[in-house]
Amino acid sequence: MKKSQHVRSIALLTLPLFLFNLIFTSSAHAEKGYRYWGYFQAAAGATQWTAAMTGPSVELHDGDVEGWAFTASSNDIPATPPMADPDFATLCNGSSQVAGKIRVGIVVDFGGAEIAPSGENPKEVITDCVVIPAKSTGLVALQAIAEVRADKSGLICGIGGYPASECGVEIDMPAAQAMTTSAQNESVEEDNTSEIQEGFEPVEYLAIGAALLAALGIFVLIRRRK
Repeated sequence: MKKSQHVRSIALLTLPLFLFNLIFTSSAHAEKGYRYWGYFQAAAGATQWTAAMTGPSVELHDGDVEGWAFTASSNDIPATPPMADPDFATLCNGSSQVAGKIRVGIVVDFGGAEIAPSGENPKEVITDCVVIPAKSTGLVALQAIAEVRADKSGLICGIGGYPASECGVEIDMPAAQAMTTSAQNESVEEDNTSEIQEGFEPVEYLAIGAALLAALGIFVLIRRRK
C-alpha cells in the first residue's frame, strides 16, 4: 500500500471519532480552576523556577530570586511560572554587596489577557533587584518594589493594584490554555493534510460527506433534547 493511500485510509477511519469528539466536547462544561498570584523561587545559583511550598515568609539569602506570576490552574492545568528566567546576574547586574544586607532578584509577571479579570488589563512585567536587610523574608522583598494586598490569612491577593479587588477566585479555565498542545502539533497536521489532498477517490468523498451529515444529525438531536 502506498503511503498516500495509507494516510487516506487512516483519515477515513478516524474521521467519525474526530466528529464525535468535536460534538460532545463542544457541549461539555468548561473546566473549573482558580485565578491567583503564584509564588515561585530560585535559590542562589539556580537557573529554573521552583513553586514555593509556603508563603513569602521564608528567610532569603544573597543571590536568591523571587518570582510572582498571576496565573490560573486546575487539576489538569498547572500554574505557570514567570516568563522571565530567574537570572540573578542579569537582574542584579551592578548591585554590589553591602554589609548587613542581601541582594535579591525579583520578577513579577502579571499574566496574560486570557486570564485577566473583567475590565482589567495586565501590567508590564517587573524585573528588579532589591537590597534589603539580612534575614528578610520574601514578603519584605516584594513590598520593596510594589504595593501588596493580602487577606486575613496572609494570602497575597494583589500586587501593584492588580487585580483591583478579587482574591483567589474560581473561574472557567480559558480555552486558550487547553489548546496549547494542539498548537504544538500544527506542523505535523499540515504535512499529513498535504498527503491526504494528493487525491481522494470519488467514493471516499461520498464517505466523508455521509459522515458529516450523520454528525450534523446527531448534533441537532442533542440540541433538541436540551
